Amino acid sequence: MPPNSGSVFSETLQEITNTKLEELSKRRSGFETTKANIIAQLGNETDPLKRLGLLSQGVKDGYAMKTTKTGEILAGQSKSAELELELKNLDSFMAQSKYDPSITIQLMRNWEDSLLRHLDTQSSKFEYASLYAQLVTEWLSTEKATPSAAEDVEMAEGFEDVGDSIKKEARRGWEKVVFEPADIDGSALKAYLLQLFGLRDEDKPAKAKALEQLRRNLTAFEMRMAAPKQFDSATLTWVIKGLLASDLLTDERREVLRDFLNNPTILAEVADVLNMRLAALSTWSWGESVALEQQRKITGVYNVLMHEDVLQAIFLHYIGVKWSVFLKGAFRSFRKFDGAWKSSRKTIPQLDQKRREYYIGTQSILRNGSVHSARDQLYRKHYFMANLMGHDAQQNTSLEGEEEANYSNGMQHSDIVKKKKMVARMAPQMMQQQAPPAPALRRSAPMPPNPPPMAAFHAAYNPFREQDEDSDSDSQERRPMEDKQRLIRLLSTEIAIGTKVHGEVTAFHSVFESWNSLLPHETILTVMCLLGASEAWMAFFNKFLRAPLKFLDDSPETAPRTRRRGTPASHVLSEVFGESILFCLDFAVNQATDGHNVHRMNDDFWFWSRDHGIARTAWAAVSDFVNATRTYINHEKSGTVRISRDPSVELDIDESLPAGDIRWGFLKLSTKTGKFEIDQAVVDKHIVDLRRQLADKRKSVISFIQAWNTFGATFFTSNFGQPANCFGREHVDKILATHQRIQREVFSSSSSSSISPLLIGEAQPKEPITGVVEYLKHLLHSRFGVSNIPDAYLFFPMELGGLDLRSPFISILPVRGAVLDDPAGL
Repeated sequence: MPPNSGSVFSETLQEITNTKLEELSKRRSGFETTKANIIAQLGNETDPLKRLGLLSQGVKDGYAMKTTKTGEILAGQSKSAELELELKNLDSFMAQSKYDPSITIQLMRNWEDSLLRHLDTQSSKFEYASLYAQLVTEWLSTEKATPSAAEDVEMAEGFEDVGDSIKKEARRGWEKVVFEPADIDGSALKAYLLQLFGLRDEDKPAKAKALEQLRRNLTAFEMRMAAPKQFDSATLTWVIKGLLASDLLTDERREVLRDFLNNPTILAEVADVLNMRLAALSTWSWGESVALEQQRKITGVYNVLMHEDVLQAIFLHYIGVKWSVFLKGAFRSFRKFDGAWKSSRKTIPQLDQKRREYYIGTQSILRNGSVHSARDQLYRKHYFMANLMGHDAQQNTSLEGEEEANYSNGMQHSDIVKKKKMVARMAPQMMQQQAPPAPALRRSAPMPPNPPPMAAFHAAYNPFREQDEDSDSDSQERRPMEDKQRLIRLLSTEIAIGTKVHGEVTAFHSVFESWNSLLPHETILTVMCLLGASEAWMAFFNKFLRAPLKFLDDSPETAPRTRRRGTPASHVLSEVFGESILFCLDFAVNQATDGHNVHRMNDDFWFWSRDHGIARTAWAAVSDFVNATRTYINHEKSGTVRISRDPSVELDIDESLPAGDIRWGFLKLSTKTGKFEIDQAVVDKHIVDLRRQLADKRKSVISFIQAWNTFGATFFTSNFGQPANCFGREHVDKILATHQRIQREVFSSSSSSSISPLLIGEAQPKEPITGVVEYLKHLLHSRFGVSNIPDAYLFFPMELGGLDLRSPFISILPVRGAVLDDPAGL
């Protein structure tokens, strides 16, 4: 196993910190000695002018001011131009005061107070610089003492390492799935796809013609992919940057890629090798075996990641991105093909148009500014093939902690099956199976500051800020969490409109069971063949899927095993396969419902309609897709609601629709109010977990703050849903109240102990601690003897000398007044 580059970095940082701390200690000691001598001399000096002289010289020495032999300050030789000017003015003032009797004693005392403040400021700077160095030393020593904790946790700071037994159980469950082929009826799948795209119809409907156009475009794309010398320095630059933004590589391989970017000679050599590899695509292989490693996500689910070599990763990422960009454009062209993708927009009869013109004039009927146009625009922009890339350099952007909380409707499997008329063979129960790849995190940059609250508010809640309705342009970055937040706001808005105008709304939400792990290879290859992939590329796809795998902790004698099911996590090509298959689901629902769309993000999909029968038809289309492709629905995360205008009326839900509640993060959709509400019972479970995570990290103040920022601030805030008019001000108040409760319960004593778990082994405070700020101040005082710490030191960014503590209240409170009190009053 290669050496841990993180440990080398830690050792280097430790040496640097020790050196700086030693030098800082010398400088601080010298300054404090000088300051103490000056204070002592002031005690024996009563002449105001001489006192000023002593203090002036002390400030010059303390701030290392460069002076002439006569004591005059040399301009531009220090870090503080303002202090230079002040001391120059003081020298002039002192020279004047020797002769000018109008200089008062009070004026000289004001100067004296100002100089004393400068000395105290320098003392504070030394104190907090020393404190920060001690904090870094504490953090490094803690990390060195527990190196295994960071290896199994993807977000290295802030999450506890679970027991080996759970990890091994997760591995056994994963191996049970991926090394056994899926039981799939290939003929039935082909028949389903041929029927879906109208390939059996003699008159060739528009959807069949659209598919033929897609196939022609794919053939042209494959010809472009066969062109020589596709890799050069410019291409490798965006490929490497894309890999660095993903969670595919180890830290050591990331450093190798960064070295590549800074060395044109290496880039040229790598380009030559990869061009030869692409030219010989038919002979490509994984090699003898590919290393596997388990990584635990913030949600507690394990991902199994493949660690191929650097050149292999670059090669596969390039191919995946090219296919992703092409297919997104091809699917968009398919959707635009006249008559292929149905629209729910109804044509206004000519008689109604004439009647309208009679009453309001001859102005044309606007289509682009309608509610339907806004719906279609949002769907196309954010949810149609959202997991595919719009251009080569596009990347996912997420903050650490921006992940959807795991939840379950709590229904027993037997209870669910009784309510199902569809044939759906459930996958083995595997709570620790491979999860869908999370949005890639920006690892090389610090966590960005919170955006200005009001600017973020207006940016998030104006659906018409998008580009022109006919535009399919993509932004530089993809923000999956923002799209999820937008989706629940969209559903809330549709419920508010639908119940007011039409009297009711039916909605269902569902998630596929272990999508990456359970996806049958035959389903993937059949769909790619349907889209027109050539035999050469089909052979490459087959080899990519059937990788020889071996875990890093396996013995050398363990033989690699061939993957027979599922796709490699965190690979763009895996996203291509998944989205290609799910395109068939999107199209099937659109065709079955005469133009209604399923809003989908990867394997998570939502549907709503004012017509309960249409919702039933949409779910029937989902059921047909699941049966044909041999994929599986996670019924514990599926649910249906039917909301009436009158909260006292409970409408019946068809038994074929999924049973359970509609949930997202910590939110649960109320069938009574039609609003998303915070489920405090789910929050309670995560409060317990948060307390445990923080207790595990409290040995280091820096690790504790990183854990708090990621889990206590970002994770909780993301899963409460952003404040919005469609939720109302009550939702904002509940978010604030819940954050207050989280801090109170995390830092207070538990029911089984009079001492908070976070204070076990620590000096006990005189007053009860109810928040993170009080707790950190107590730790800093008890461990390092620093008292009277200003709040700003905790919240200031690390780049400016602070500890970068995040408060969940800062981004929420300013928008509270801008949110409607009750959207129902509109």
